Parts: sequence; C-alpha cells; structure tokens
Amino acid sequence: MKALLLAALLLPPPAALAGQAAVKFKTSDGCSIAAFYLAPSSGAYVFINAHGLGSSKGEWGAFQTELAKAGQGYLSLDLRGHADSASCGGKPADYRKFDKAAWAAASRDIEAAAAWLAKKGIGPGRQVFCGASVGANLSLKAAAEGRLKPAALVLLSPGMDYAGIEAGKYLPAFKGPLLLAASPDDPYAWASARELARRAAAAGQDVSFANGGGGHGVQMLAHPGLAAAIISKVLERNAAQKKKD
Repeated sequence: MKALLLAALLLPPPAALAGQAAVKFKTSDGCSIAAFYLAPSSGAYVFINAHGLGSSKGEWGAFQTELAKAGQGYLSLDLRGHADSASCGGKPADYRKFDKAAWAAASRDIEAAAAWLAKKGIGPGRQVFCGASVGANLSLKAAAEGRLKPAALVLLSPGMDYAGIEAGKYLPAFKGPLLLAASPDDPYAWASARELARRAAAAGQDVSFANGGGGHGVQMLAHPGLAAAIISKVLERNAAQKKKD
C-alpha cells in the first residue's frame, strides 16, 4: 500500500477546466465530501471518479480533460479522510488511521455522490462509477450495495483485496457493463483484474479487459489513447445494453 501512496504523490497537479465547480455534499454517516464537478452535455454521462490510497480528486486531471472533450461530465471525489474531505460527523478523519471497518464505510462516499447527482436530475442510468486502486474496489462495492446502480463500472488496477475490500465478494451483484484495466508491470493488480474479468465472463456478465500499458491506477491514463478508448468503450457498451433492453 505504501507503493500505491508514493505513486499517487508523484502525479502532477491538474489544471482546472472551464465550467468545473468545487462542490461538497454529505454522506449517510455524516462525512463531508469535497469534489470537482463538470456538468455533462445534454443526455451524456457523468463519471463518478474515486481515487487511490492517499491521493485526491486531483489525480483525475488528464482523464477529466478527455471526458470534457467527449462531452461527458464528471464528479471526482476526495474520499473521506483524504485532502478536502477531512471531517466525518464533525470529527477529523484521516485515512492513515482507518481500520477495515472505516475503509468499508468509504463506499458510502460514492453512494452519496450518486444521490447528489440524482437530485440534479442525473439519475443512475447516466452515471458511471470509475475507480482507481482502492477506489476501484470501493466503486465495485458501492455498485453492488448501493440503492442507485450505475450504467457502467470502470475499474483501474483493482485488487482482489485492498484494505479489506474484497472485490470478488461484490462482483456478482453488478450486472451492467464492466470494464477492467491493469498493467503487466503491476503484478498484483494485473492478476486481480484478469481473475475478476474471468469470473465475470464465466458468469455471463458484460465485461471487457484492457491492457493499461504500464503503471498503476490513473498512471495508466498517461498512455496515449487509453482514456479515450475507455470512454468510447463505456459509451458503446451502454448503447448496446439499451438496444437489448
């Protein structure tokens, strides 16, 4: 986990995009969550982006640029205990002091983001949960357990178990389009993502796997064309799903 934190700290800060707003909302258990929000084009999707261990909403800068180019919106979170989301129930929150129960509760941050969007008229049918590293596992957990089910799920460098969040436990409950990406030079995430993809395919789920080309989590999005390919794949999968329905 220390290696994941170091990788996050090496990422350059993003430039703010035109139209991006800093927003805050509360979770069901009283955490104050800070986020960057960009409204989508009419009828487009909003990607709810959950970062990796020790990082922040700022790690999504390059991906946010690609989303904006494609007319898609985003809601990039500071997970509880990170950056500007440092208060839960009026008390300080610090991820470095989290036990497994505290990490498990962090999926409520993503659920709260989905509810915040729904109140703005952007329901689950126009939401994509997108997570990197432990954020991937939390996104999967939120998609499986939350009341609002996203239209699609993107998992960048998921792990079979990050911080006690066991991906295999939640995988069967999500029935929508699922896209996983990992890099061969990131052995644990690579093996985990491939195994999750295998299980999903065996269960008849709509799943695809992408070779991230190198790096962990959002680092993979620095590789030319990968971010655009992920967005395109999500849109294609959802269009196909709508035809089936």
